[in-house]
This record gives sequence, C-alpha cells and structure tokens, in this order.
Amino acid sequence: MSLIENALTDEHREFRDRAATFAEEVVEPEADRIEREDEFPRAVIEAAGERGLLGILLPEEYGGEGSDFVSYCLAVERIAQASGAVAETIQGHTFAALPIANFGTTAQKEEYLESMASGDTVGAMLLTEPDAGSSPTELSTVAEADEDGYALSGEKAFGTNAGVADVHLVVARKRPAPEGGHGVSVFVTPGADEREGFTFDRTEFMGMKGHVTGDSTLENVGVDESSLLGEVGQGFRIAMGTIDMARTGLGAIGIGIATAAFEEAVDYAGDREQGGQPVGEYQAVQVLIADMDAQLDAARHLVYDSATAIADGNGSTRQSSKAKYVASDAAEFVTRNAIQVHGGKGYRTDLPLERYYRDAKILSIIGGTTEIQKTTAASEALGL
Repeated sequence: MSLIENALTDEHREFRDRAATFAEEVVEPEADRIEREDEFPRAVIEAAGERGLLGILLPEEYGGEGSDFVSYCLAVERIAQASGAVAETIQGHTFAALPIANFGTTAQKEEYLESMASGDTVGAMLLTEPDAGSSPTELSTVAEADEDGYALSGEKAFGTNAGVADVHLVVARKRPAPEGGHGVSVFVTPGADEREGFTFDRTEFMGMKGHVTGDSTLENVGVDESSLLGEVGQGFRIAMGTIDMARTGLGAIGIGIATAAFEEAVDYAGDREQGGQPVGEYQAVQVLIADMDAQLDAARHLVYDSATAIADGNGSTRQSSKAKYVASDAAEFVTRNAIQVHGGKGYRTDLPLERYYRDAKILSIIGGTTEIQKTTAASEALGL
C-alpha cells in the first residue's frame, strides 16, 4: 500500500468512493455525448451537487461538506478519469465559490453558497484578460463608482463556465482608485443574460469538449455596492488566494486523465496478441508501460504532497507549481504513449484515447503554463 493510501482518513476515502460512484453512474454514460455535442453538461453538474461533490470545501452551515483539500483532489481526480471536461467544470465552479466563502459578507454567503453547493447556481471567475494574462496588477477592466454602485467595463478571456454561469466574480480596478493603491477589487455579478451590456463569445478548443470557456465583454454593467467582495483593493489577495489550490487541483485532474489512459494501455497490452503472444510481453511495450507508470506515480505523490500541505495550512507556491507542471507533463506523456501502445487502433476516434490526449494538453497551459510553473518553482528554490 502506498504512502498516499496509508495517509488517507476514512473521510477522504468516503469522498473518493462517492466520486467513483458518481463517475460510474452519471459521468461515464454521458461522457461520449458531452464530447460529441460539446454542450455545457448542466444536468451532470447538478447531479454532482446533489451528491455533495460541489461543496466539498464549503462550510457545512451554508450547505457544504466542510471537508479538506485532499478530499477535493481525490474527488476531481476520479471524476477526471471519466471526463476531464466535467472535472474542469467543477474546478472552475469551486474556485468561484471559495472566494465568496472566504471573503464574502454574511448576506453574500447566504445568497450564493447553498445554491452553489447544490448545483442550482454555477459560478465562474473572470480574471484573465487578452492583454494582461492573469496578473491582477495589469488589468484594464474598470469599475467606475457611481451613485448606484459601480459600472463595470472591460474584456475578459478564458473564463471557465463564463456565459453559462449564474454568477460571475469579476476582477476589476475601482475608479477612482484609493489613494496609494491600485484599487483591484472583485465584484459578484449575476449571469450575462441578467445584465445589459454583459456579452459572451465562446471559444472553441481542440479538447475538453463540453467545458465552456470564452471571452466576456462588459460595457457599463451596473452592480450595486453590495456586489463588492471583501474590500476595495483586496482583489489581488482574493484572486490569488486560491491559486496554489487551483494549480494542485489541475494536477489532480491530470492524474485522473492519465490514469484512465494508463489503464486502457495495460488492458490492451495484456489482451492484444501479435506474433502468437500478448504485445505486453514485448520489451518495447514494457518500456513504455514502465515509463508511464513511473511518471504517473511521481506526479501523484507531488500532487498529494501539495494537497496535504494545503489541507494542513502549510501549502506553498513552490509545491503547487511543481505538482501542476509535473502532473501536466505526465498526463501528456501517458496519454500519448497509451495511443502508441494501441498502435493503429489508438488513432481511431471510436476509442477514448484521442479524447484523453486532447484533454490532457490544455493542462500544461491553463492556470499558468508549464514554463511559468518551472520559473516560479526555481525562483522559490533560489530565494529570488
């Protein structure tokens, strides 16, 4: 039994088992349809809420499960084995709900958290901009203070669940800015269909079909003063406060996708005969299987070391960056070589391998590219 397994509590195992049941009963039967139709899987997300998988990290008093980050990673890893798109949709939703739980007023928590835990309300965080990336200090979106509250104007890009979400957390610069500050703040904003001037243009991607992402435009979108999350100027802290968790969560999703591909490769190598023997008895295939297994295991340990540290209140950017880029690299390596083990059959579209391969690629880009993660980890190690 691995060190990871030995460290799990009964509660951790309960959430993993709950996610496995959900994946088997709800996600797996819908995975091909989600991929084919490329539509937001709202019914599946609602089912996740009904089973307590959207509120794992949310307080029990607001309808959540009150569990820790290890439970969350175990759940999204298992869901990702069935569908990376569903797992990433849950990830985007979770990291829109957490800032409300951590920084919201009592009124904001009461208004949003219970429905977000149940899946009745889907959330999105709008941080990234076309010319600013995800750096809050370079944002051009503004929140002009007026007599009714604020008017939000600007452009956002790559927002997971953007457009289909019922509530968006918009990161913007307050104008006029407070003396001596940049004024970056977060505003809780209802869905695009409920606000004049709030429009959305979906982006089509090569993978993660059904995972809705796109560009949002806000033109004098009015929100009242109660929409401010936390305090003026706290936007950087709020937006970046969950970044280590989000990176580690993406690592868990990568492990899930890679595990599904690895299991397919092992099963095929044992069953497929060539030259009178299973292809798994050929040394070339054994080398691939060994390398896939080792990279997957190394990534899993890094991800759960980071998840455990976060759960204990000792998480670090260095740990989460390593976990994210190693898991992303492992997901690409394993899914690519699972196709290689299958030979010509691996290139067929009637097998899930090509979906795993395409879904894995985005993980080395979103949440900070692999190159950014390496630079970040190295800077932390060098004390720069």
